[in-house]
Amino acid sequence: MSSSDQDDTSQDERSGSAPEEGDADFTKAWNEGQESEDELEQTFFLLPLDGESLPTNFGRFELLSIIGKGGFGTVFLAHDSQLDRDVAVKIPRQGVLETDADINRFYREARSGARLRHANICPIYDVGEYCGHHYIVMGYIEGHSLSRFNKPVGAKSAALITLKLADALTEAHDRGIIHRDLKPSNIMIEAKRKEPVILDFGLARDFVHDSNITQDGQVFGTPTYMSPEQARGATADIGPKSDIYSLGVILYELVAGRPPAEGSTAEVLVHILTKEPEPPSKRQTDLDPTIDSICMKAMARDMADRFGSMKDFAVTLKGYLTRLDRKGPAGGEAEEELKPKETKQRVDAASETLPSDEAPTEKSKIEFSCPKCRLPVRTPGSFAGKKGMCPNCNAVVQIPRQAERQASRPAPSGLSGLSLQAASPTPDSSIIRIEFSCPYCRRPVRTPRGAAGKKGKCPSCGAIVDIPIIRTM
Repeated sequence: MSSSDQDDTSQDERSGSAPEEGDADFTKAWNEGQESEDELEQTFFLLPLDGESLPTNFGRFELLSIIGKGGFGTVFLAHDSQLDRDVAVKIPRQGVLETDADINRFYREARSGARLRHANICPIYDVGEYCGHHYIVMGYIEGHSLSRFNKPVGAKSAALITLKLADALTEAHDRGIIHRDLKPSNIMIEAKRKEPVILDFGLARDFVHDSNITQDGQVFGTPTYMSPEQARGATADIGPKSDIYSLGVILYELVAGRPPAEGSTAEVLVHILTKEPEPPSKRQTDLDPTIDSICMKAMARDMADRFGSMKDFAVTLKGYLTRLDRKGPAGGEAEEELKPKETKQRVDAASETLPSDEAPTEKSKIEFSCPKCRLPVRTPGSFAGKKGMCPNCNAVVQIPRQAERQASRPAPSGLSGLSLQAASPTPDSSIIRIEFSCPYCRRPVRTPRGAAGKKGKCPSCGAIVDIPIIRTM
C-alpha cells in the first residue's frame, strides 16, 4: 500500500466513510454502529447527578443546579429551552416507580395536581419521561422554605400564614386532592410576594414511598408532622383531616417556636399515638388563648374532634384575625353592638373578663361557647335570648339567657369546659362556679358547680383530675 493509499485510508477511518460496496456483512455492521452512535447522545443519561456534573442537558431542559433532595427524589433548578423560563424539575430516585401501576398512578396524580390553580400552590407544568427517567416539572419559587425562618412568630402573623395555606388546601380538598405530607420544608415563602406556597402536590403519595416510609411500611426519619392515622399506617383513614392535623402542627410550631413532639423517631411516634400535645401556651406563656384553642382543636388525636373540614379551619382563623383587627389603639377590643338577626348581627369575641351573675343589663356581658366551633364568644348582656353571628366560625347561634349560660360559659384563657365522668357526692348548692389550677399543667380550669367533687379531664393537658370544692365566684 502506497503512502498516499495509507493517507487516504486514515482519512476514511477518521471521517467514518462507508465501506465499498460488495462486503454486505461489513456494511450492515457498519450501519448498525452508526445508528448506535447517533442514539448514544439521546440514551446516555445516568442518575444520580452531583453538583460537579452540572449543568447538563435533560431533554429540552438544562439542569443547572440541585435545589433539594428527599425521599422521593432530587429537585433541580432547570431552564426550559422551549419556553425560555426557569423551572424546577423533580426526578424520582431509583426504586420509587417500580411497576407499571406505579408509573400510571404517578402520571394520573400529576395531572390532577396540574389542574389546581391557586396563588399559594406551586403550579405543575409538565410530566414526562426522558432516557427511562420519569420527571415532573413545577414552577420555580424563589425564596426560602418555611423551615428556615426563625420561630416563634407573632400569633397574628402565624394565623395569617396558616390561613393562606388553609385556603389553598381547601381548594385542593374540594377537588379531591390530599397533600399527605405537609411540613415547613414543603412550604416556600416567595421572596417577591412574601406569600407562602405549598410544594409537591400531585406526587401521588398514596403509592410512592414517602420520605418517612420505607418499602416495607416502616417509618424512618422524624415524622413530626404526621397525623396519628398516618403514624398508625391506617391508610383507609388518611384524608382531608390528616392535612388539618399537619397544618395544626405547623401553626403550633410557628407560635410556640418548636413542634409539639421532638426526639427520636420512636419517641415522636409514641407521642403522636398515645399523648395529647401540651398547649403551645405552655411554651409561650404570653400566647393569645384563642390561638391556643385553635391549635389544640386542629391537632386532636381523634379525627372527630378536629375541624370538620379545612374550610372550617380557615373560617375560624378568619374570625380570629377579624377579632384582632377590631382591637383599639390601646390594645383593648373595640366595642361592637349586636344588631338584630336580620342585619347579620355579630357576637363580640371572648376575653378574660367574665360577666356578673346579676340579670343582664346593657353594660353586662354574656360569655359562652359557640355550639358549632366550641370557641369562646362574648356579647353584651342586653342581647340574651337573641341570635348572633359567631366571630370565629360565622355560624348564627342562639345567645343563652342568664339561666342557660351557667353550664355553657367557657373556661378562662379560651379553654373549653371539663369533660365530667364518674358521679360523686352532690356539692353545696350555694356554689355557682369552681375555678382551680390543674395540678399537672398549672393552667386555670373552671367548671360548673355540679362538677365539684367529681373527676374531669383538663382541657389543656388532658389529665384526669379531681375537681375540688374550693371557692365560689
